[in-house]
Amino acid sequence: MSILLTLSLFACKGEAYRDRGNGDDSGSAGQNTAPVIDSVTLSPELALTEDAVVALVQASDADGDTLTTTYEWTVDGAPAGTDSDTLPAELSAKGQRVVVLVTIDDGTESVSLESESLRIANTLPVLESVRIGPAGATTREDLLCNVPTDPSDADGDPLSGGIVWTQNGKPVSPLGADRVYPGDTVLASQTEGDDLWSCEVTISDGQAQVAQSAQITLPPSKKVLIIWDDLGLGTPDLVLALEDAGLTVTLSETDENSFDGTNPKLSSFDGVVHLSGTTYDDAMGKNGQQALVDFVNAGGGYIHTEWSAYEVEYSSLSILAEIHALTRVSGGEGVGQNYSVTTPHPVVDNVPKSFTTLGYCGGNIGTAVKGATTLATETTFGDAVAVREIGPGRVVGFAHAANYQNEEMDPSEYCLADPNLAQMMIDAVLWTTEQARRKKKQNVLPDLSPTVGYLRGHRIGERG
Repeated sequence: MSILLTLSLFACKGEAYRDRGNGDDSGSAGQNTAPVIDSVTLSPELALTEDAVVALVQASDADGDTLTTTYEWTVDGAPAGTDSDTLPAELSAKGQRVVVLVTIDDGTESVSLESESLRIANTLPVLESVRIGPAGATTREDLLCNVPTDPSDADGDPLSGGIVWTQNGKPVSPLGADRVYPGDTVLASQTEGDDLWSCEVTISDGQAQVAQSAQITLPPSKKVLIIWDDLGLGTPDLVLALEDAGLTVTLSETDENSFDGTNPKLSSFDGVVHLSGTTYDDAMGKNGQQALVDFVNAGGGYIHTEWSAYEVEYSSLSILAEIHALTRVSGGEGVGQNYSVTTPHPVVDNVPKSFTTLGYCGGNIGTAVKGATTLATETTFGDAVAVREIGPGRVVGFAHAANYQNEEMDPSEYCLADPNLAQMMIDAVLWTTEQARRKKKQNVLPDLSPTVGYLRGHRIGERG
């Protein structure tokens, strides 16, 4: 909001006067007629500190004599030291009163007229721009309301300011530590996917204020459920990797054998990672299996590893066979599996064309199911990564054994700790959830509050 100061003009207009010559005023032929000053005005009417003031004179002479004009400028009653029709900007300052006395001389007589006084008005402070960073911010990063160029004021007035954040149109109080200005940071923990964030910076010089704002819409934070077999081993590595990729991760309330489709309900999630390495000797119940099938058919994403294929092979997960991408004939194990990418795809585009796993990572030997596409192979496993689309749902199958036998390994050798396998798992979640059902927040344009909290004890432009 800008405040426009109305210029007030004070002082009374002076009366023109004339110097009479030696002739009489009888109106005889050849008598000189004094010039006339109709008006003296100052321009611009709203003069600021950086503005020159110009005297505009309307005058005439009945005799058609050549007229000479002189100017006497005063600023707050003191001579300004210039006799031009223009008072340079540097000779006056905010709040000072400017007056000019104009004298017109026709060579015989002269008349003078003083202008009304002009008060130099307040200049608005300058706030060039506001930005929200970092560029491409996600829910993993703090938001910073940044003023790239320090505010300035032509009058040299001390400046104060304030920052107002809104989240989907509602003012919020940021919790982050102050960086440059108090309240300029919003913690990542305060943000959610699809949020529309706006920050408005207001700067005041004590008489007027200006404001600039910026806004950013965060990308959606996809929600993934890990139906786990073990809460230790490589599961924490997987959780960390997915969260670092900007995903919101939830662990099932029970292990995968006890999952029944309600603990928790799948409707709150975009994708599911199903781990069954350490629990392969038992099976998920029919209700849990059917819930996963229904989830995929409704547009959800599903990722499975070796032991789910094993259990499908032996009919204990017969219902889940409908949404699997890999079959299993037998199994293999060992340290250092050799992967080769065979088909470009978002799931494998961020790993080398060929790589060897760093630690122990067994897996199933088998092929992609009918309708699935093989993305990578392994020298022992055969088809090692496969994808398929089932209606609006997407499925990724990995041949690796995930947490199986990790109990005997050093944590650095856990299958899910391998950087390339972890990267494919991340990209599998991102790809399977790309078209997933998710609740969209309504982006409401911010209703920026006119109430601004000013920075106390901190001059804008100072760093500290």
